[in-house]
Amino acid sequence: MRSGGIGTLRKTFKLFRHINAHPAIFVIPIFLSLLAAVFEGVGMGLLIPLLQGFFTMDFSFIKAVPVLGSVVAFLPQSILSSDRWLFVALISFFIVAMFVKQVLRYVSYLSVSSFGLKLTHRLHILLFARYLSFGKLYFDQSHVGHHAVVIWQFAQQSLTPLLNMGGYINALFSLIAYLVLLTTISWKVTLFAVPLLIALHVVVQHIIERIRHLSRSIAQSVSALNQKAIEIFSTIPLVQSSNMQEEERRRYEAISERKVAIDYRRTALQHLIAPLQEILTLCAILLLFSVMLYLMVRDGQSTAPSFILYFYLIVNAATKFGALTTLRSSLATSEAPLEEVLSVFEDEGKYFVPSGTKEFVELKEGIEFRNLTFTFPGGKTALQNLSFKIPRGSMTAIVGPTGAGKTTLINLLLRFYDCPPGSLFFDSTDIRDYDIASLRDHMALVSQETLLLHDTVRANIEYGMEAINDKQFAEVIERARLADYVKSLPGGAETLIGDRGVKLSGGEKQRMAIARALLKDADILLLDEATSALDSRTERLIQEAIDAAITGRTSIVIAHRLSTIKHADQIVVLDRGMVAEKGTLDQLLERKGLFSAMWEEQKFV
Repeated sequence: MRSGGIGTLRKTFKLFRHINAHPAIFVIPIFLSLLAAVFEGVGMGLLIPLLQGFFTMDFSFIKAVPVLGSVVAFLPQSILSSDRWLFVALISFFIVAMFVKQVLRYVSYLSVSSFGLKLTHRLHILLFARYLSFGKLYFDQSHVGHHAVVIWQFAQQSLTPLLNMGGYINALFSLIAYLVLLTTISWKVTLFAVPLLIALHVVVQHIIERIRHLSRSIAQSVSALNQKAIEIFSTIPLVQSSNMQEEERRRYEAISERKVAIDYRRTALQHLIAPLQEILTLCAILLLFSVMLYLMVRDGQSTAPSFILYFYLIVNAATKFGALTTLRSSLATSEAPLEEVLSVFEDEGKYFVPSGTKEFVELKEGIEFRNLTFTFPGGKTALQNLSFKIPRGSMTAIVGPTGAGKTTLINLLLRFYDCPPGSLFFDSTDIRDYDIASLRDHMALVSQETLLLHDTVRANIEYGMEAINDKQFAEVIERARLADYVKSLPGGAETLIGDRGVKLSGGEKQRMAIARALLKDADILLLDEATSALDSRTERLIQEAIDAAITGRTSIVIAHRLSTIKHADQIVVLDRGMVAEKGTLDQLLERKGLFSAMWEEQKFV
């Protein structure tokens, strides 16, 4: 096995360390396979005296055979004195040896399969947990379809050689047993046979290398197919309203055709290995036959039974060698998926947001931004020298044109993004010093993109919170103006809302998100375009609920509809990532600046 296969094995053992699995788990199946090979060797070795006795019709010679003679010496004299019973004894020994071999091999296979399936399950869970730990920036720059392929398909493929390891281990030890027997029968012929096996290995290795390269292309095609499917299914209204069904079908078909072409080439190469091995093995056997025939004629070293057994073993050895070649092919096929899985365990490019150790209990003074500058990977600066304070219990509105950095501000407050040290403070303590979980426990978010699960109305509202009683639930949906809608549902609050809330209107989705925030009853309320998807009547009702919810709480409101922030204690106007203006509504209108211009634009909308 060349460096490619060795490299893949090293990567597999590296993956073992991530899974917290020690290679020692293979000790038991390896030991069982070794015992199976010993019994197989014993069984094959018994064929020589069986065939010799059968040809000569005399089994008395076995009493003088080393080892075997010592074993049969324990048999009763009535058996030792009869060729017929000696033949039965030999046959019995052979059957027992082969039966024990099969039992040991089966148990070895089961143990490897059990370990392999458990490790695959553990890998799925670890990958899922690993993805959950990545920063939001990682998901902003990647595709969810690729992640799904890695967790399920690539994880399975990366451990495929492991799942089939039982057969490979058995083949290896059987091959060793055969070589021992072949050397015992004729070391000269075996010495001639080994280079032929090596030559066979070299020929096949060229094909294996080609399969390894193709596996990377297949992995990329599988990921592309999955990404395209998820992308289209999640934007199906856009596709259908744009009459792009046929165009998207053609694009998907083109990706699939490329994958099929690569798959065909890989399959053709994989299936070429077996017939190629068989042809080369037959040529080798003919050559060995000529060599052994020459030795028999010249030296008379081999008897007919050993001659027959030798070629039987050679054929079986070639089969076992083919199984080991299959291992190399399997390793080559799994290399690309394995690399994708290992990349998930690398820290580079995952944008982790480090958690502090200080427990956040409550906001006592306020939030302060001190010359905050935030730059996205790639060099785009979203916020620059941002400085302002949000006093505890106040309502601060953040406004500005699209792309001004308003949502980035929310992501920094929630620690979705990691801000520079010394730029964002809660009660004069750097936000980076706080434990992230405790910080988020005291914040509730209602975003412009309502995030809902394929679950019931109640499960979505209660998500992330301890179980509440029916009275509390009824109160919160009443405050969010959802009570009438929930009553109209056939299953009430236990009605499924569909994937991403597809059964809900935009206003209903937004009200569910608001109900979730109200139920959390957090100290800090973050509203990112909370009324953007509501009609005028519903907006008025929800605004009443929001006004009640923010009373006595520190609230940060991002709004495009400036009419919803009339009562804000302060308004911060962002423009191109910088604070353009700040003050109360009246103060900003008096200045006749950017805010005043935005206010005038919306006056008659």
